[in-house]
Amino acid sequence: MPRKERRQKREPASAKPKRAKKMKRATKISLAVLSLMFFAAVAGGIFFFQRYGRVVTAAIDAGENHAKTIEESDFKQFRPTTILDINEQPLKELKTQERDYLSYDDMDPLVSEALISIEDKRFYEHHGVDTQGLLTVGLNALLGRGVRGASTITQQLVKNIYLTPEVSISRKVEEMVMAQSLEKKFTKHQILEYYLNNVYFGYGAYGINAASRVYFGKSINDTSLLEKASLIGITNNPEIFDPVKNKKNTLKRAKLILKEMLQQGYISEADYDKALQDDIEASVHSDALNNDLGDNEIALAVDSATKILMRQQDFRFQYQFDSKEEEERYNQEYQDAYNKVYQRILSGGYEIHTNINQDLHNQLQEIVSRVMEGWSERDPEKNIFTKQGAVTVIDNATGNVVASIGGRGEEGNTYNRAFLSYRQPGSAIKPLVSFAPAYERGLLETSRVSDDRPNNNYPNNIYNGSKGNMTLRDALAVSSNVVAYKLAMENSQELQEPVYQSLAQMQFTGLDVADDNPIIAVGGMTYGATTQEMASGIATLVNQGNYRMPTNIESITRKDKNEQIFTSNDVPQRKVYSDDAAYLTLDTMKAVHQERDGTANDIELAHNKNWAVKTGTTDEAKDLWTVGATPHYTVAVWIGDDTPQPQDNTSVGKATRQIFKETMDLLNQGKEDVDFQMPTSVSKQNGQLISRSSQAKQVLAARQNALTAATQSLDILAKEKTNELVAAKLNNPTVAEAASFSNELLSDRIQTLSQFELIVTDTEDNWETFDNYAQQVVSLIKTVEPAGGPLTRQYSSVYQNKQTEYEQEKDSLNEDVENADEAIKSAQEESKELDKRIEELERQLRGSTTSSSSNNSTRTARP
Repeated sequence: MPRKERRQKREPASAKPKRAKKMKRATKISLAVLSLMFFAAVAGGIFFFQRYGRVVTAAIDAGENHAKTIEESDFKQFRPTTILDINEQPLKELKTQERDYLSYDDMDPLVSEALISIEDKRFYEHHGVDTQGLLTVGLNALLGRGVRGASTITQQLVKNIYLTPEVSISRKVEEMVMAQSLEKKFTKHQILEYYLNNVYFGYGAYGINAASRVYFGKSINDTSLLEKASLIGITNNPEIFDPVKNKKNTLKRAKLILKEMLQQGYISEADYDKALQDDIEASVHSDALNNDLGDNEIALAVDSATKILMRQQDFRFQYQFDSKEEEERYNQEYQDAYNKVYQRILSGGYEIHTNINQDLHNQLQEIVSRVMEGWSERDPEKNIFTKQGAVTVIDNATGNVVASIGGRGEEGNTYNRAFLSYRQPGSAIKPLVSFAPAYERGLLETSRVSDDRPNNNYPNNIYNGSKGNMTLRDALAVSSNVVAYKLAMENSQELQEPVYQSLAQMQFTGLDVADDNPIIAVGGMTYGATTQEMASGIATLVNQGNYRMPTNIESITRKDKNEQIFTSNDVPQRKVYSDDAAYLTLDTMKAVHQERDGTANDIELAHNKNWAVKTGTTDEAKDLWTVGATPHYTVAVWIGDDTPQPQDNTSVGKATRQIFKETMDLLNQGKEDVDFQMPTSVSKQNGQLISRSSQAKQVLAARQNALTAATQSLDILAKEKTNELVAAKLNNPTVAEAASFSNELLSDRIQTLSQFELIVTDTEDNWETFDNYAQQVVSLIKTVEPAGGPLTRQYSSVYQNKQTEYEQEKDSLNEDVENADEAIKSAQEESKELDKRIEELERQLRGSTTSSSSNNSTRTARP
């Protein structure tokens, strides 16, 4: 008997009149409430469409256009993803979905029933969008609670496959439009099948059958009712309802699902009671998923492909943040989107063409393994070497990654540290954060900055002291921390941008809100950088300041449509540094190996004379770096422990430089030894490189000086006119006899004296004139107040103030003169040094000419 009928039979007859009156009253109240709700809805609707009308219209159009592209192959990819090497030979096939995919008919009905009971009770009633859910979304938006609301299974499927995790009105509307289209193309059972085979369950498992193997080591059809409910519960939040780490939460949600299944008639009381008596024992069966990429180069290819497809789905990548909350929100959205696309690639359906050269990789891996073979200590848990290394090589002609060495190559060491491991870059970051932006501001390699620490906020120099004023070229050669810190701070102030602005533009993914600090100029980042990011940063300098996304992918083809969806020609370039700033930075980096005190002066490349380099060492030498470039290739090398530990700077640092040298020698063999391309905005004048930025700055400074001089002249002229009036008044006594001066007249004279304008320049000093007038006034005061008095005190105050003002002006002038003398002396010393170098070059040239003439004579004399 229906519950409604049972309730009516229990009501006594005597209760009906009262019930009728209550019903009338209730009806009136209900009508009133409904009326208010109606008018509120109308008003809310007007407000909503005034505010979001255009956004909604655009989202509808986007949803309809996107819906036209929906195909069954989007959810079922049985053709494996193939990764091809540089010679178009297959390296790897990825086909996880082919093994774990279950059709609706082959899956235990309890699985889909558990899903419907907790996620979408009206699944069989709606056409993709639940109107109650729509009202919830609208109400949340009007109340300022965001645009979250109940999504149908169909909407969730659309979001999982096609859309980014962005939470907005437009994205919600687009999702709804696509969901309705999906319901027109496929049956309800197909939608359930697609959802259950594509949703994420944590630990890399996509699809409920894969998840069942990961957590319980068996197919979903072989699990208990409680285990099925537990797996369905995970879809709500794989982290919160993780059955391995959060079993209590998992069971609580599983029991809620069982209760819903009972109330909705999917299971019996007996089934329910039995399931409540059961328990689950979950653990991660890591061998259940056949998606271990293993190879470093293949891992990079899949990572690159994932990010490329995320961009095509309009995921908004972000590299700098205004708050920690914004950063955390983005990181979660990024991880969700990344996991979704990553699994689609592993599931199959793509052909990824790469520039992977396995022979080159093996040669470079051999260099790393051999140079580091002296460190044999192993991690007892992982059975890999404790001390690890990473190398990234970028082809400067294309911007592509041609090699990604993620470790020492021992068996079981498959983690690619080259693009996955954030490490503190130390001084290796200085060219990107301090020097290139400084050259943007118009500084030159010969510009001087003191390496004295003004206070304890500044870092110490690695040479534990100060060398005084030094050129920027010398500062980078010896790796002055103080100079790098000062430059970063001044760059941010003058350019009015965050310290890490250039890194964000080059898509450094480890940036944190706290990194807007000049301390990152010496490598003090919150998380750090990868060798791939460091290499792409230096490669940006070689590419005239233009950043290109580092990837080893040439193209991607979608197999089901035989359609090329990406080619490396599609990668846009972004201007990060000006041409001249990039070139000057590279030229400055040459000093690191050319100068006697340079930190890499022990490196000599076999095939290159024109190359740039920078070393890096963090606190306690926990991370050691060597990064640099020839015109052909950029190489970044890192060595350290996976869990940062102090290193022997001498031996480990030397190893990074040795790996760098051998890698460069291998790569550049047979290449023409050319120099970096000098842009037209840079020229050589009087032995130094001059940039357009510096010339513009000099012109601006000259104009500023001219304006200052003109202003000063006008100021002096005004003072002189004022003093003429003062003199006229002081030289024209009201009465002839000083004795007849009244106190009032003398007070007026003192006041007039205070109005005298002092002029103190390198060509003019009118203190003596003022002092003469002052003596005339004081002599008059003495006739009236021989023993002193108020006039005397008033005069003394004026005179002392003027005297203090004069001394301050004089001191300021002397300081300017001393600074000018010092600048002249410095310029003279530089000129003498330059003359010596010119003389030495002339002697070498004369010697070379004489030797050449002698050799020519000898050759001529031979038969």
